[in-house]
Amino acid sequence: MVEDPIIYKDTKDDRELDLRPDGVDCIPVLGMSSYQSIRPGPEYHIHLGCMEFCLCLKGNLLFDSEGQEYPFRPGHVFVSSPRQPHHLRHNPSGLKTYRILFAIPCARQRILGLDAEESAWLVHALTHMPKRLFAASPRIRQAFDRLFNIYDTESRGSPSRRVRMKSAALELLVALVETAEQVPQKVPRTIEELAQRIQLHPESDYPLATVALESGMSPSAFSENFKRAMGLPLHAYLLNCRINRAKFLLDTSDRTIASIAQELRFYSAQHLDKIFKRIIGLSPTAYRGRLRSL
Repeated sequence: MVEDPIIYKDTKDDRELDLRPDGVDCIPVLGMSSYQSIRPGPEYHIHLGCMEFCLCLKGNLLFDSEGQEYPFRPGHVFVSSPRQPHHLRHNPSGLKTYRILFAIPCARQRILGLDAEESAWLVHALTHMPKRLFAASPRIRQAFDRLFNIYDTESRGSPSRRVRMKSAALELLVALVETAEQVPQKVPRTIEELAQRIQLHPESDYPLATVALESGMSPSAFSENFKRAMGLPLHAYLLNCRINRAKFLLDTSDRTIASIAQELRFYSAQHLDKIFKRIIGLSPTAYRGRLRSL
């Protein structure tokens, strides 16, 4: 298994920043990716000695890890432990993520100026997360934003920079712990049933006004509740399910791309090709060809 190397850089699309010189001894990487074009996903890798916490801001992503797939949608956090292999299936255009690597300290080593007991509690909480994937709280996004803002605006080497950076890092780590421990809100039964129906029958049409009326909600209330429950707006969720069905048909049949596009209500084979490539990172033809070459 490949250990992912740390390559520090600071470009418009890709930031990999070392916070240790600023007094944040436990975060060797504060990262931000913002891609305007499709990029291949990384190979399976691990982060020895580090936990990785990744927040999705934009993009419809998929993590593979230890034989399981984790749909990584905007507003969610994915967690990986030091020896858990994982990779993003692809890096679509419009992707934006934040991430940190949290370096697990040696026994009795203190972090962020905390005393021994406080450090031990925080490290244990971070390394024993109850979930690998969970909905993020606004606190998590705000703490990430604050870390980047301090890094960019505070004078290098100043006491104020170190104090504020440690404060923001502590807020982020505690927010991750507390958010992961929260019991998720129960998905309304009508929305859960609709989501299951869409998964089973993505070829059908689901007008917002109709499904909202069926659920006893106004269109605006339905849209808000659906996005909160499923992590994506209705249209994006339906599109994702149609692409998943297209993948299945490409995997298991010799049907033409045009016939698959027609069944799944795409305007044309070219329309399916465009959406498929945006979400999966490959065209349908390339996806089918890669499978058959294995």
